[in-house]
Amino acid sequence: MNRKEEILRSAMKLFAQKGYYATSMQEIAEQSGMAKGSIYNYFKSKEEVAVSIFRYHYDILFRKMKDIADDGDLSAREKFEKQLSVQIEEFSRHKELVQMLMGEQTVKANDEVHRLVFRIRAKTLNWYRRAIEEIYGEKVRRFSLDCATMLNGMLKEYLFYMAIDRKQLPLAKLASFLLRRLDAIVASMAGQEEPLLTMETMYDYLSAEQTDQQERQKQILTYLDQMIATLPANGDVEENVRHSLETLKQEMKKGEEARPFMVEALLLYLEKWDLPFYDELKAAIDRYFD
Repeated sequence: MNRKEEILRSAMKLFAQKGYYATSMQEIAEQSGMAKGSIYNYFKSKEEVAVSIFRYHYDILFRKMKDIADDGDLSAREKFEKQLSVQIEEFSRHKELVQMLMGEQTVKANDEVHRLVFRIRAKTLNWYRRAIEEIYGEKVRRFSLDCATMLNGMLKEYLFYMAIDRKQLPLAKLASFLLRRLDAIVASMAGQEEPLLTMETMYDYLSAEQTDQQERQKQILTYLDQMIATLPANGDVEENVRHSLETLKQEMKKGEEARPFMVEALLLYLEKWDLPFYDELKAAIDRYFD
């Protein structure tokens, strides 16, 4: 575990135990076994720590979800059950994260944290909705947002029992148990009944993924501009690096048409020059193409 991860784990425990506002950077530093001044080499503020906690854990989770989705040997139902199981295991392993999510103080800590938590909720809802439509087909499409919401609500309560009340539940059985309940919910959606949640009502959630990508693209372009600005004005090596950064910038401006193989090749070239913001740039690009 590197230093940044140690700080994030320490902060997550403190936020869960004491609440976001009651926790100081001094306490996070002490919990991490380092001087307060040193912690600012990694994070500028407590707000940045909170954002990084959510981003770090959900990037790992959604990457695992994508790996399962790409498994061509599994049916739609098998993929979703496996994804739910992984989600349950991750939250069980990091109970402090559930405690943070359940605590409104952290969620409302500042605008950036609030926006990030909203995007995570939106991505989760869209993931559930698409999986439900793929499993059950056209008959459930009108009600897929309601079904996704009910499934999410059921799962959150079980996670609450485990994380907050410390109840021991059979984790291996939970995903399949919830899917069988979902079968019953879907079967009940019939006749002339209208959905409570429509595409119009939930437009902000449905469009959040696109907005998220636009914000990631903007962040990537900002990192590239900062990296270009740090280069000396002359020198053959610097000119080659500048050209590579400019080429990468033009590629990322293409948005959905950006070519991953070209981006990866440019990143591999830039990696050896020990450029400032390189790690942040690569992490942002990984999230963009995830």
